[in-house]
Amino acid sequence: MTDIILGMGEVGETLFHLLEEKNFDSIGIDVDSSKCKNYSENEKIENPEYLHVCLPGELSEFVDITINWINKIEGLKVVLVHSTVKPGTTKMIQEKSKVLVLYSPVRGVHKRFLDDIKKYTKFISSDEKNIDPKIKIDLENRFEKIDWMSTTKTAELAKILVDTTYYGWLINYAQITKMICEKENIDFDEMWKFADEIHENLGNRPKMYPGIIGGHCVIPNLNLIDYENIDMIKKINEMYEKFKK
Repeated sequence: MTDIILGMGEVGETLFHLLEEKNFDSIGIDVDSSKCKNYSENEKIENPEYLHVCLPGELSEFVDITINWINKIEGLKVVLVHSTVKPGTTKMIQEKSKVLVLYSPVRGVHKRFLDDIKKYTKFISSDEKNIDPKIKIDLENRFEKIDWMSTTKTAELAKILVDTTYYGWLINYAQITKMICEKENIDFDEMWKFADEIHENLGNRPKMYPGIIGGHCVIPNLNLIDYENIDMIKKINEMYEKFKK
């Protein structure tokens, strides 16, 4: 049986290596042919089983591209979306497909992605209530530690709100306190020593580095949800960027 990874960016390539380590027959497909693994255009995929969707979630054609590949791959059994996507995306794909569609966002730092994917529990979700037990066993063989969420939208929001956006809020507060410290001419690190023992005992006073939020996770993921208050993260980050200049 064959696992197909659609989209060979950081997530897709890391997933390919994970499955390769576990001796699963896998192929990688990408619009950039140089990134493809064990695949040539127009060749038939033998014994397809799982399609792992790792396309950029901000693509306006995300659903259409995914559906096109589901229809193109004959005999496909399960689709597993790993991308960070707009809430409701997975359900939309499921409504247009007869193949079971699951959502399972990735977690981890990109520079150690493979190690982090092995370390963290892989949360998986479905809007279908009756999942074949064999599929659950298959997923455990691929990801070792798995846990299930009740709906795909729960998992989609978990990735955005509990992972990247929450991280952004924490950095925002560090940015705000850093700006106050510089205005009042006091030492940022000295002031934050006040929280060390509290955080050690209670675990709820994390000190973050007050850098400018960049990269392709925290800020871009905010565009996937439409809540004005959450959008404040961008505004504070822009304010801090101007302040540092």
